[in-house]
Amino acid sequence: MALNILIRTQLSSIPELTPVCFTKDNYDVANETMTVNTPKGVLGGSIAGLSPANNYKVVPCTKALMPVGLFVNDAAGAPFDNSPAVASNKIAVIKGMASVEVDVYETVTVAPYAVGQKLYSSDNGLLTNDVSTSGVVIGVVTKVATPASPTLGLDMRV
Repeated sequence: MALNILIRTQLSSIPELTPVCFTKDNYDVANETMTVNTPKGVLGGSIAGLSPANNYKVVPCTKALMPVGLFVNDAAGAPFDNSPAVASNKIAVIKGMASVEVDVYETVTVAPYAVGQKLYSSDNGLLTNDVSTSGVVIGVVTKVATPASPTLGLDMRV
């Protein structure tokens, strides 16, 4: 599970994916490093940003880009499964006032996560409580991750 939708809102698959959505190296949250074992491409629960080319294509978000929501699924899909994003160059992005839980988020932050904290995009395109340069709030923490339940809950604001 990368993204668990608790309260659903809008799912959009209108914007097209840029090539980096399939080739992005991902941060291995468990080992706090980039590794070859982490799947390539955007991950479900990571943040979708608007392409700086202003062509209504989505890219993995950074601190400076305008976020548009969270990717619902991994772009590459599973090797033994069908890969709709690869076939269509589109992927669902959840936006609006959804309540979700994610298991991909920054583990090294300015302070421990706390209920009520604002969440932003990191340079890795993951949720963080470190204020982004864009200043856009992705959501507000509703559940802090624990060893027994390692997901971070949030009410979305984008």
